[in-house]
Amino acid sequence: MRIRPITRDEITELVDDLWLPFAGEMGDIDEYDALAEDVDVRAEALDYRRTQLDDDETQTFVAVSDDELVGYTTVAYSESPPVFARDSGAKVKDLYVAPEARGEGLGTSLLERAHEWGRDRGCARISLSVHARNDAARSCYESMGYETRYVKMDRPL
Repeated sequence: MRIRPITRDEITELVDDLWLPFAGEMGDIDEYDALAEDVDVRAEALDYRRTQLDDDETQTFVAVSDDELVGYTTVAYSESPPVFARDSGAKVKDLYVAPEARGEGLGTSLLERAHEWGRDRGCARISLSVHARNDAARSCYESMGYETRYVKMDRPL
């Protein structure tokens, strides 16, 4: 298993083989995260990922096994607003491991690579968001020292 930055040639594979299944799983956990039916979700995702590739403050790392992508994480640099007495941070925007590659520590390895990327940029902290019902992901994050700092709440209007 190798973890490395994604290449432009792998964007389609990332979207088709990892991001779309990830989005489907998140929609299954909570209808709020279901994909829209009235837009070309795949085309939008491809454009978004290509744009991210050109952003120096965002990086996607992929896990590769036998020349296939089996997981990924995207991490972004974030400056703290000057009104707060805290340093810059990194934010894990998403993390996904294909079902057939789960249980082998791949999520942990991807997160460790995101941590390294943040440290290399002088970030003092790294954060992420996880769905309250995603017990497996929460367990992974907590085992790596992540703690709940905020709770996001919403309701229908």
